[in-house]
Amino acid sequence: MPTAEGYIKSNSGGRFVATFTIDGASFNFSGAFSSSVPPFTCNDATLTYTATNQLASTRNFEGRLGPSKATINLANGPVISGILDMPINPGSSVSGSGVWTEN
Repeated sequence: MPTAEGYIKSNSGGRFVATFTIDGASFNFSGAFSSSVPPFTCNDATLTYTATNQLASTRNFEGRLGPSKATINLANGPVISGILDMPINPGSSVSGSGVWTEN
């Protein structure tokens, strides 16, 4: 399965953006957690996917955040994961939805 390198950044409002570069194009997943999570940054994130046509539309996700790693499993198959820049304790299960855009 192909992978792409990028980053994840969140804010205190429970929203986040994950950005990855594939063949010179920027793919952005803008999501919102369904429950409250602390702000976090992951500057070394990896996107694992099968084909770029998976990186479109609105997608639900579930995963785990903390204590040292973030994993976001999109409902249609792609996985966003990485080591958090700062740990989050305790870790927790997360879910929500987001939308892909390509620049």
